[in-house]
Amino acid sequence: MEMDWIDEAVRKAVSNFWAVRDGGTGVQGGKTLDSFIEIIRQVVQKSGLENAEVFTGKYTSELPGFFRPHKSWDAVVISDKKLVAAIELKSQVGSIGNNFNNRSEEVLGSSIDLKAAIEESAFGKDAEVFTGYLILVEKSEKTLKTPKINMNFFPVMPGFLLNENERNKTYKLQNSGKYPRTDGISYLARYDELCKRLVRKDLYTAASIIAAPNENHAKGDYEDVSAQTSIETFLLRLSNHCEVIASINNQRTSN
Repeated sequence: MEMDWIDEAVRKAVSNFWAVRDGGTGVQGGKTLDSFIEIIRQVVQKSGLENAEVFTGKYTSELPGFFRPHKSWDAVVISDKKLVAAIELKSQVGSIGNNFNNRSEEVLGSSIDLKAAIEESAFGKDAEVFTGYLILVEKSEKTLKTPKINMNFFPVMPGFLLNENERNKTYKLQNSGKYPRTDGISYLARYDELCKRLVRKDLYTAASIIAAPNENHAKGDYEDVSAQTSIETFLLRLSNHCEVIASINNQRTSN
C-alpha cells in the first residue's frame, strides 16, 4: 500500500476529532472518530478487495459474541457476506487515572469475546478475520506523568517500572511484606504497552495509539508512541490482510 497519503489524512482526522469534540455534539453521538473510519474505508478500497463494504453504527455493525449475544463494533468490513475485519475505535481525553483501567478492561473483554466466537465458527469455518484496536489519547502533562506503583505480596510485572534496571537492585520485597513505592511508566507508555501486548498475545491483529496534544487543532498535530503501535503500522497490517483475502478469493474463483 502506498503510504504517502496517510500522514495528511491522519492529521485531518485528528483535527476533526478536536473540532467535533469541542463542538459538543459529537461526543455523545460517537462522531469524534468518524474521520478515522473514512481512512479505514480508503485503505480497504485501495487494497483491491472486491465487493468490500465498511459498516458502522448500531444495528449495522453488530457481530455475534461467544460470551454475550452481540456487540456493536465501530467498523466492520464485509466482503461477499464474509467477515473480513472488526475494528474498535476509542479515545481518552482527561481523567486518565480513572479511565485507563476501564479502557483496558473494555478492550480485553471485546477481544476475548470475538476471538472465542471466531474459534467457535460464528463467522464460518476457517474464517480469516482482522481484529483491530485504535485509540487516540490526549498528550498532556497528565498522560506523560509517571504514576506511583504500590504493590503488596507480588511485584508488578516487567515493563511497567519506569526504571527496570532497578528491579533486581532496589525493587525487592521489604520486611513489611510490601514492595517499595516506586515510579511507573507514564499513562501514554501504559497504553503503548497495552497495545503491544494485545498483539503479542494474539488478541488483536493490530493495535495502535495516537498521541495528540489538545492544541493546534487546525494542524492536527499527533505523534506515534512507538513504531510497533503507529497508525501507519496499523493501516499497513489492515491493507495486507485485505490483499491476502483478495488473493484467496481470486484463487477460489480460478479453481
